[in-house]
Amino acid sequence: MRRLWCEREADVVRSLRTGTLPAELRDHVVNCVVCAEARRAAGIMSQAGSQLRVENELPAAGLVWSRAQALRREIGLKRAARPLMVMRILSLVYGVLCGGWVLRFLWRFLSLELSSGWGGFWNVTAGSGAAIVLLAIAMGAWYLLADGRRSGAGIPSST
Repeated sequence: MRRLWCEREADVVRSLRTGTLPAELRDHVVNCVVCAEARRAAGIMSQAGSQLRVENELPAAGLVWSRAQALRREIGLKRAARPLMVMRILSLVYGVLCGGWVLRFLWRFLSLELSSGWGGFWNVTAGSGAAIVLLAIAMGAWYLLADGRRSGAGIPSST
């Protein structure tokens, strides 16, 4: 019949935790089945514990700080690029509108055969183009001012 317990098992486990197994206990572990099993179980548990400790370690403070700074810079770059994206969209809209307007006037000019000729066409074109440019500039300036107020980086007050 096999033994289920040993009075020296606690001593074996305690010495395995400290990492020093005296020669006397080492000889006992070789001869005792219960203590040999306790030694194998303690080895498996300490290996699993060391793996868990490695997985749950917190990252270094410098690494966390550098990640936070990189994220802050990325957010700042996105915020700085936002007006450029709006201006790019406005320029596309402006190009499409101008292209449609020119096509409409060319069709009208060719179909009605305006008596004033190309001179009247260019005067209307230049005036309308200038109005559209001024509108685009005003919208861009308004957007930049509104974005500056939202981010707190607007024009500083004298008070």
